[in-house]
Amino acid sequence: MKQLYLVAYYTQRPRDGVNTSRAGWNLSDDRYQYDERVEFSRGIKTRDLSMAGVILNIRQRSVMKNTFNPAQRDFDHLFKYFLESYPQHAARALADLDPEFLQQLLPTPATPAPIAESADQPE
Repeated sequence: MKQLYLVAYYTQRPRDGVNTSRAGWNLSDDRYQYDERVEFSRGIKTRDLSMAGVILNIRQRSVMKNTFNPAQRDFDHLFKYFLESYPQHAARALADLDPEFLQQLLPTPATPAPIAESADQPE
């Protein structure tokens, strides 16, 4: 069974309106914004290992790399974030890469209990 990975890349850039020509503009974290690019893959490349900020092994439910927020090492928390942030993309990618695994992730719909008919009701 092949592995399935979520790979996230992050780029940091100045926020709109920040004057980068002034000395010390980069000393405050609130002057930056991050752009996030997420990919789903069956394999990891050398480029992924060196450039990605987050790599999750979905099949093994493990965090391979997390340099974006090193304090957060919990697979469930990270995977939930990506599923909630990119629901259509995640479902489509997982359906293309591994439809059987997608069915395991999706909650099974609850079947409603049948309504019992009472003999007291008029016909």
